[in-house]
Amino acid sequence: MNNALVGFERKIIDPAHAAVQAAQLPRPMVFTNGVFDLLHRGHVRYLEVARSLGDALILGLNADASVRRNKGPARPITPELERAEVVAALSPVDAVVIFAEDTPGEI
Repeated sequence: MNNALVGFERKIIDPAHAAVQAAQLPRPMVFTNGVFDLLHRGHVRYLEVARSLGDALILGLNADASVRRNKGPARPITPELERAEVVAALSPVDAVVIFAEDTPGEI
């Protein structure tokens, strides 16, 4: 993502630079992940609790291909960049990184 972006879009970070950008966030930081396809209040509450456990929250978001492998060919309903924008717009989320693997272990 380009640093010239403003607001929630600046929260979406490139996986190749995630470690460098995460190092700039306050400590302690919390990491969680998920699909967040059809966002609902359970997701929002989950993210609020996760954020309360630290001073920054990084959210790993499953890429479309990862979602299809995990949930089947009919998913996701919402494309990854749209999902990333929606969760990045939530106040508990400090950074979003999209990952293509089945699990976020690499990031």
